[in-house]
Amino acid sequence: MAVYAIKVWLSKSENDWFLYKDLEDNVIHTWSRREKAEEVMKLLVCNKAEITEEIPPPALARSTEKKQKLKMPE
Repeated sequence: MAVYAIKVWLSKSENDWFLYKDLEDNVIHTWSRREKAEEVMKLLVCNKAEITEEIPPPALARSTEKKQKLKMPE
């Protein structure tokens, strides 16, 4: 199953990018449907953005863990 994230550039430098993340906990946002990621990407105000499947394994693990916690009732 593919997982998607959004790669964001705030300047014109090709090396100045980051994966779109929650500013409160620094966990990247991921989506299982490319269409949902594209909807969010259209709302971003940045120099450039693109959908990527290249997500570092530790970042993907934190994102998955956060989603699991949000689904579980306390």
